[in-house]
Amino acid sequence: MLESAVVLAAGENRRMGNSSAPKSLLPLGSDSAGPTFLSRHLDLLRRAGAERVFLVVSPANRAAFEPFADDVVELVVCGDGSERTGSSVSMLAGLRALLAWRPHGCRTVISDADIVYEQALLDHVSSTRGSRLFTIERTNGDTEEVRVYGRSPAQPVLIGKGLASGMTSGLDLLGESLGLILLDAAEAVSVAELTRWAVGDPPRQRPYGYGGRLSEHEEMWQYLFTLGRLQVSQVSADLLFSECDFPEDHAYVREELFPAITRRDRNAVAVPR
Repeated sequence: MLESAVVLAAGENRRMGNSSAPKSLLPLGSDSAGPTFLSRHLDLLRRAGAERVFLVVSPANRAAFEPFADDVVELVVCGDGSERTGSSVSMLAGLRALLAWRPHGCRTVISDADIVYEQALLDHVSSTRGSRLFTIERTNGDTEEVRVYGRSPAQPVLIGKGLASGMTSGLDLLGESLGLILLDAAEAVSVAELTRWAVGDPPRQRPYGYGGRLSEHEEMWQYLFTLGRLQVSQVSADLLFSECDFPEDHAYVREELFPAITRRDRNAVAVPR
């Protein structure tokens, strides 16, 4: 079971056309009053046993997320809105809140907020041992797809977008990153330390990572791959999952994917863990 989760929901939503709402608050189905990406994600995390969920948001969108705060979900506001930052700064804010709650860390999952998946996928994540980055055994080739390459799932080497064939020669494609990373207690502490080193802590500490304050969290996983401290766990291509980057992604989720997920969840046979 999971003990906690850090959910990253502070993105600027620049690619969704005329939508002004954070992507994670968009409806999943045809009924606008139904579940959103975020409400379903939080519900599944609760079912997986998360005692505390640290929901990281931007100052500009804080009011939109306040209805989700309760005895399980803690709202973490990232920065003061005066600078543009990448997702690593958001992740550090969430990890700091986690360590204020559990100073020695705990078993936690770090995730993006604009993803949708069937319950069986999170069941697989929560039952996995050790620290793992999860990929799905398929790719679709779009420009926002984060792919992982390596010598084996136990030896991942590269993670990123737009990795050319010349860069990945000799490596196996380990799938598309799901935006779900499971950390054990000790690794949660060390990832917070690594991320603080990479993005800095103004004005006390300058950033030392290549991307500085604009680092995306994939840069942290790249460091852990290099250090041999994070393995990949591949989930079956049959499991239903999608992220949402563009309006056409949202249309696909509403019209096809979420109805299929709903049917799968309804028809799933409960198996004792």
